[in-house]
Amino acid sequence: MIIAEPTYSIVVLIARILMAIVFLVSAIEKSVKFSDALDEYAKARVPFVKFTVIGVNIFHLVASVCLIAGWYVMEMAAALAVFTFLATIRVHDFWNMEGEEQVIRSRIALANFGLVGGLLLLAATGPGSLAL
Repeated sequence: MIIAEPTYSIVVLIARILMAIVFLVSAIEKSVKFSDALDEYAKARVPFVKFTVIGVNIFHLVASVCLIAGWYVMEMAAALAVFTFLATIRVHDFWNMEGEEQVIRSRIALANFGLVGGLLLLAATGPGSLAL
């Protein structure tokens, strides 16, 4: 069963906002706690740490605004899905861990993969009719 308009576009708008909030909060937090973000990226063996943190923050901020406003939704959702998948593999490598840390990291990874699924659906469906 397909949801009819305007309900469809309202649901898609809510989904866009909820997914964007994840990346918007990440950008704000990494900007406010910049030195912590640098340490986190360095621990994950990310190259060019300072440049990467700044670039990721800008990407998260721009992509979040685009998702909320309805601009370039398909492109931004696809880019965020790829980024989130790769970042999850890189940072939350629970298969190399043991005990409680493995459980925690596996749950984070699975939640991120769920977000990737939502982003891919958004990339496939577009913004709906409620976009600027």
